[in-house]
Amino acid sequence: MMSRAKALHSLVAAAATAVSIGCSGCGSEQHDSGSVVPAIEIARAESRAHCAGHEKEHGVVPPAKGYARIVEIAALGKDGMVFVNDINDDGVAVGSAQMDSGKFHAFRWTERGGTTDLGEQPGFGAASYTSAIASDGAISGQSDHGDGVYYGYRWTPSTGRVEVCPTACSVWDLNARGQVAGLLLGQDTTTWQAFVWSAASGIKTIGTLGGVRSSASGISDQGLVVGNAQLAESAANDVGHAFLYDSRAARPAIQDLNSRARTSGWVLRGATDVNDAYVVGYGVHNEQNRAFRLALQTGVVDDLGTIGIGDSVAWAVDEAGDVVGWVAPDIHHTIATVWGPAMGKMVALNDLVDPAEGWDLQQADAINGHGVIVGMGTRQGVAVGFALTLPLAGQ
Repeated sequence: MMSRAKALHSLVAAAATAVSIGCSGCGSEQHDSGSVVPAIEIARAESRAHCAGHEKEHGVVPPAKGYARIVEIAALGKDGMVFVNDINDDGVAVGSAQMDSGKFHAFRWTERGGTTDLGEQPGFGAASYTSAIASDGAISGQSDHGDGVYYGYRWTPSTGRVEVCPTACSVWDLNARGQVAGLLLGQDTTTWQAFVWSAASGIKTIGTLGGVRSSASGISDQGLVVGNAQLAESAANDVGHAFLYDSRAARPAIQDLNSRARTSGWVLRGATDVNDAYVVGYGVHNEQNRAFRLALQTGVVDDLGTIGIGDSVAWAVDEAGDVVGWVAPDIHHTIATVWGPAMGKMVALNDLVDPAEGWDLQQADAINGHGVIVGMGTRQGVAVGFALTLPLAGQ
């Protein structure tokens, strides 16, 4: 049995380690302060203070002078739509672009190399979409067999397109460990189930929170899965509650994310992205539809605010805790946004670019560790994708 002195040393060392490794190890669960010795509380306090400073030191900030750098990601077809869904730290973005035929093709993009039409690769059928790119360059999405039925896939240059599901499914995210997450259609097309897949384990459905359907939207590098799932009392078209699922657990089980929240006044409806420190998504806070960021270690839920009176959505989060998404001021338009500890508030991306260039940035879908944000909008009235770069604090 470990002695009391050795246990104390181990706890202090663990807290000190959290300070040394940065915010991925920061924060603490809620504890009874009467059961913890003062030395540990001091170490935890120092750890939390370090985390707050780490966020502010490394998060994105507005340009000190002038405007943010922005690059257009053009359509593959003449007048088609463009969706840019993700970007990794190597600067590789993925998305889907409408062809002259009206169908969409998956694509891969870099600023230096331009756009590669993945829809021309073997196995991608007549129509294809990408949803995400992992840190190792693997890409996920869905494509048909030329028959209009979509099957989820994982693609790498070496393996090509690997089909994930034997029946119709959508893949929304993946990681560098070979896992993908998404939704699997049931025999009744009004029901579907969130799932996790790997080549070694195959498909594992996650279940629901008592209702008939669920969908997995994000998976972290460590295998944490988030999404939304209906409750037993959910109406047919209700998204239900946000969920968390740890695929690493010996007996993984779906968990209502609201049970992790330690900030009052929230109903967390859907979780869209996750990393080792944070979950982001959308919910209802004090009867307002708001974007949120939940700290996994503490359960603190940040209300990311809005612009004007519109509903806000958080769609992606980086390791520093910066969040991108959009605000919907009405049913006809959305405004791409960024929020971060160093920003101080939610900011419209349109306010960070030169208005003379004719940009209308409508949706921000991803942000990488270098401050590059990708999404969709228009330029001079033409639908395009974009890659906008913000400086990092301290640069």
